[in-house]
Amino acid sequence: MPRRRKDKGPRSVGAPLKVRVFGLERAAIKETARKVRLPVSALLRKLALGYEPPSKIDLETLYAVGRLRGDLGRLGGLLKLWLVDAPCQGVSESDVRAALDTILAKQGELSSLIVTMEKAICD
Repeated sequence: MPRRRKDKGPRSVGAPLKVRVFGLERAAIKETARKVRLPVSALLRKLALGYEPPSKIDLETLYAVGRLRGDLGRLGGLLKLWLVDAPCQGVSESDVRAALDTILAKQGELSSLIVTMEKAICD
């Protein structure tokens, strides 16, 4: 298999742009590139051309909201089964109360994640 040459490819005709930065600045740039899952050169190019990369924190919060919505749906279905479909099949009151407490806790988590997302959007 032939080796890929660095002077061949979609960006090989452009000239590199060199910028001097301190060590801490370089580390911060690399960390930002890692967070948004872009190579450093692509991040700097996009930022210089006015592109604002999406925040990874926002995506993680969005995924957590999706997981919590699924948990709430499953818990609600279980509660409905216990209360409506099978009211006399030996489900104790403590189990029903525990399910309700879990639902309330998940709703609290969901509310706090929504507040976090609103703050991220407003900043």
